[in-house]
Amino acid sequence: MFKRIFMATVLSTHSLTIGYSAKTPLMRNINITLRTGELTIITGENGTGKSTLLKTITKIIKPLEGKIYLNDLEIREISSKDFSKSVAVVLTDRLGSENFTAEEVILFGRSPYTGFFGRLSADDYSIIKGVAEELKIEKLLTKHFYELSDGQKQKVLIAKALAQQANVIILDEPTAFLDFKAKDEIFALLKKIAAQKNIAVLASTHDIYQAAKYGNEFWIMDNYSLRIETNPSSVISGSLS
Repeated sequence: MFKRIFMATVLSTHSLTIGYSAKTPLMRNINITLRTGELTIITGENGTGKSTLLKTITKIIKPLEGKIYLNDLEIREISSKDFSKSVAVVLTDRLGSENFTAEEVILFGRSPYTGFFGRLSADDYSIIKGVAEELKIEKLLTKHFYELSDGQKQKVLIAKALAQQANVIILDEPTAFLDFKAKDEIFALLKKIAAQKNIAVLASTHDIYQAAKYGNEFWIMDNYSLRIETNPSSVISGSLS
């Protein structure tokens, strides 16, 4: 449905080991690649390391071993500010956002560009307006975050990531609290964003049946290993076995 312009490797790992203790790592020898224009889905049971992997490739926690590359540079060589211009992260933890308006939440996506005093320019507001129009959430901008439904909140957080103008968007369980229809809508939106903006989108989920309709590639984490699938039917049949 969505035609990709071109695909290029934007983030990759080499012999990556993740976890919180070198004595008891969660997973070893992870070699994965994120490409522009694609929606990649990561799935697996609780405790298999999905969130740990996401936090490792986004510099929230350090890798135990191995290397992570962003645009051919090791991420440890990239400053936090420059990293945030390339990688936008949407986590399930929303604490601190509830009392802001939707517009203010989206404006946080401009923080890598606003300078020392965080002053917003006319261009910043123009970007926010454009993102809101693109996601059809203009009517939500003046509402407080706590007033929004879970589906609306997720769209606002995706808008914040788009306002960041990154070429990688990483989301941890973006459909966790949504009903069936809203889940489908969010996955379709992420697929559209990846293809039309030619950026890499990575989302973790337990909703593999719906995600299988939209993902270009699937990372399945199980038994302390990660396997890569591109065939949705294989992903679904594997989850049933």
